[in-house]
Amino acid sequence: MVKKISSALILGISAFSTLSFADVSVSVDASAGIKKISPYIYGRNIDVIGDGVESDPEKAAELLSKEKDFYSKMLESGMHFLRANAGNNATRYNWRKKMTVHPDWYNNVYSHDWDITAKKVLENLPGVDAMYAFQLTGYAASSTEYNFSDWNFYVEHDAWATSTLDLAGGGEVADDGKTLVKAGDYKLYNEAWPADSTVGIIDHWRDELNYDMSRFQYWSMDNEMEIWNGTHGDLPLDMDPDFLVERYIDVAKKARSKWKDIKLTGPVVANEWQWCTTGASEGKSGLGKGEDRNYCWLEYFIKRIAEEQKKSGVRLLDVFDMHWYPTEKTYAERVNWHRVFFDTTYNYSGTNGMKLVTGKWDNNQTKEYVFKRVNDWLNQYFGEGHGITLGITETSIIDEKDPMTTALTYASWIGTFMDNDVEIFTPWTWGDGMYETVHLFSRYGHEARVQSTSSNDSLVSAYSSVTPKVDSMTVILVNRSELASQTVNLSMKGFDAIDGEVEVLELSGLTGETFESHAVNALKKKSATVSANGVGLTLPAKSITAVLLKNSNPKDKPIIDGIVPVKSKNVGNLLRYENGSWLVENASGMVRSVRVFNTLGVRIHSYEALARGSVRLSTEGLVSGNYLILVETAKGLFAQKILVK
Repeated sequence: MVKKISSALILGISAFSTLSFADVSVSVDASAGIKKISPYIYGRNIDVIGDGVESDPEKAAELLSKEKDFYSKMLESGMHFLRANAGNNATRYNWRKKMTVHPDWYNNVYSHDWDITAKKVLENLPGVDAMYAFQLTGYAASSTEYNFSDWNFYVEHDAWATSTLDLAGGGEVADDGKTLVKAGDYKLYNEAWPADSTVGIIDHWRDELNYDMSRFQYWSMDNEMEIWNGTHGDLPLDMDPDFLVERYIDVAKKARSKWKDIKLTGPVVANEWQWCTTGASEGKSGLGKGEDRNYCWLEYFIKRIAEEQKKSGVRLLDVFDMHWYPTEKTYAERVNWHRVFFDTTYNYSGTNGMKLVTGKWDNNQTKEYVFKRVNDWLNQYFGEGHGITLGITETSIIDEKDPMTTALTYASWIGTFMDNDVEIFTPWTWGDGMYETVHLFSRYGHEARVQSTSSNDSLVSAYSSVTPKVDSMTVILVNRSELASQTVNLSMKGFDAIDGEVEVLELSGLTGETFESHAVNALKKKSATVSANGVGLTLPAKSITAVLLKNSNPKDKPIIDGIVPVKSKNVGNLLRYENGSWLVENASGMVRSVRVFNTLGVRIHSYEALARGSVRLSTEGLVSGNYLILVETAKGLFAQKILVK
């Protein structure tokens, strides 16, 4: 649902501390706007996890400690997705030679091994799926012998300021350390890398290493292809939109022929300016060329991929994947960023590239609603029921000075994505307040989004979710007022809330990194009173508040498709169904292993050495049917049947 906001309120956030507001009315209808929430909006980009062997024992021990902390916080906070391809460094990854070109570091080639990081994900992050990437340029790293002497240069000059110079392969730089005298020869450290080579990693992981590929179903179609002329400018690439589309189609077809159930994400555009234009070379326009007009890059990509998909019968796109790095600094602008995706009324001060949305510059274009536009184009060119979802796999929304502003911004993005069927969300940078926020949404929210309406949505937004049988509901309220508390009157339909005291969880006043685990965090436990299907609350300024409600009249059947929980006395409290997933509760650390079997007795999944806390089982990708979950603990074996619809 796109929430409509008046133009008067658009200007109001910066004045929240001086204006007086009436009480905010929030209504939640548990029988309307029902949508399954993707667990993959609770994700992030890879960090810390090493992919090599550290010879220094002290550094190795330090890395291991950081990795363990990363695993623990991912699992404890309820995260389910990890983008593991490392952005620009993925474009020329050579999975055979285990190396890649570093375009942000003189194009030097260093060792990297996705086999190792993927194995660590499998072994240490049960219930977390990861996304890697295919290479589309036609080139991959081939040798480390022609690297630029970066360390000596770093000592003598400001290396970071000049780190994108093309110096690998015999390049030369002037004495000032800033001026490129001669570019390096890309042929010395690159090799041809056709589509067959890039998709060969599927065979390598599936058939040679026997990895559980259900954990790696999503594959990014390279990274920010429309700016290769800048990030990978050493390569002889024609940056015309048609070239980019043709490279995409070639690899997508080869990937689909190897794995019919693979999920392809693209075009992975870099930022707002690139949403409508590519870095076309040789004086060519970065706009797509059509017979009737020029096209915004996003529309042209969708148009061309749809045409090829209809012609070939091969599915070429599963998730429309974008990046966005907003740069506005004020509090009012930050807490409005979520409105750039779907809100057709919001005038965004950072509108730039979208002024080319019609194929020519239009300075009157000030409203982005980029994801709504994408959905409209998908419907126009692919047709209704295309099944292509949306994703944001890079952004930076951190306010370095105030973790609470970061938390409010992040909560607004998550809530907006819940409301609008976004499938993947993995911020590139991670800051204080973000673990706290995702923990509140993932661990206390539920599987299905339901409709929430606020009388003053620019000030206080509500994001609500229910269990499949609507026996529980969580309403998360985001108060964006910078200095003033807000009185909220919450009413409910389609949900018979049990009268009396209910639990309320509040995030406010965050300073620094406060999240340690599901049990140790900054959540303030409070209470409120339910009466006549309503609740009155006072929300502190700059706060996120979750109201946890129980239904006296739950549904007989689940309201959404998916895995239907089956009650069993065997496993007891060890196994539970939440947010569309089965979880094993291992707070005590007594669970030794978990195995999932089909009706033929074939083992589908296996989990060893489980981390403490709630561990998600990868049951979402299973075909319909009955399965048996076997849990081994220090007290013996326990079994439970589940049904996947």
